[in-house]
Amino acid sequence: MAKVEMIKGVLYILNIVYAVLGLVTAATGIWFFVQLQEFVTLRNTNHYLLDYRVYWPQVAPWLFILLGLFVMMVALCGWCGANKESRGLLGIYAIFLILIVVGQVIAATLIFVFVDGEDTDRFIKDTVYDGYYNSQSNPEVFKAFGRIERKLRCCGANDARDYRSFRNDLPLSCCQDSYYRATCDFTDKEANERLGCAKVASVYTKIISSSVAGASLIISLLEIVGVVLAWKLFNSVREVEHYITERKEGETEC
Repeated sequence: MAKVEMIKGVLYILNIVYAVLGLVTAATGIWFFVQLQEFVTLRNTNHYLLDYRVYWPQVAPWLFILLGLFVMMVALCGWCGANKESRGLLGIYAIFLILIVVGQVIAATLIFVFVDGEDTDRFIKDTVYDGYYNSQSNPEVFKAFGRIERKLRCCGANDARDYRSFRNDLPLSCCQDSYYRATCDFTDKEANERLGCAKVASVYTKIISSSVAGASLIISLLEIVGVVLAWKLFNSVREVEHYITERKEGETEC
């Protein structure tokens, strides 16, 4: 019984950790989705009326959200299974945990394969170029593009020289401490050293995706421990039930 209680205690702790990690994964997916939407709103939808392709940056946030929610549900199942010493719940828990591990490995592999692909670069760069060109005639898009420049510390689509074709100076969002300045000149050293937003956004997306994919692989190792412990508890409960059944049969015969 001491062995069973020890395994149950470890499973309690592991499932709390799984639930927290699942919540963090889902929250990361939501955050990634919000950040991505800020870019996608810059796209000129008229250019993509016949483009029915789904690009990897659009899929990744939903994978993280769904995976995080599923992990939390499985963690609840494992906690209940350990608490009730239910072989049925423990079996379901172990199977789902194996599916999660397989899913995480597949998702992480796909991210590592496709995140550096041409489609990802094209999606990000086309979106940034759309935002840049629309900002020349649409004040709202100009403000939205400026927020991205401040957030990513970038300037223009390719670099600061992009603005020379239609402005007498750089937007304030291209300069450091832009909230406290009246103008941002083309001669500003810091602004001219900034990379274009197309390049920065592409690298930014790859870093986020790769980081989450790497974290998923590390978490999957922890989940394998949960599978092993669930299986051990499953067998221990079965042995206890078998012992109790044999004892009752022996008492009946007497």
